[in-house]
Amino acid sequence: MHNLLNPINKPVDYPRELFVDEKGKYTPGKVMTCQMGGDSMQPTIQPCELIAFADCGGKISEAGIYVFTRDVFGRPCVFVKRVEPLPDGALVIISDNHHYETFTLDADEQSDMQVHGRVIASMTMRRFV
Repeated sequence: MHNLLNPINKPVDYPRELFVDEKGKYTPGKVMTCQMGGDSMQPTIQPCELIAFADCGGKISEAGIYVFTRDVFGRPCVFVKRVEPLPDGALVIISDNHHYETFTLDADEQSDMQVHGRVIASMTMRRFV
């Protein structure tokens, strides 16, 4: 099973610590959240964890974990995957769970790909109400 993703929520501003990247840059209003579904990114991201991801301008310029949409059997499907860009423009798509295969998307296979953002944090969600 690939990642299933609940609808992406509106931008959030708090708590501030969540939205500071590794360089200390604060990015309020450009961070979205969603809840992880599926197990393809285990053990890094667990099913039902809350994922925060920053707007990256629709581009993947460096390796990281990204949220993106692609058409699968004619329907848009949202993915949370580790992505490594190659010098020729191809993207290596990696699931951290070793039960899923790694694959490469050549530049011409990316036309239906919409990049929503780069994952900057994940948190376990436990509801009490």
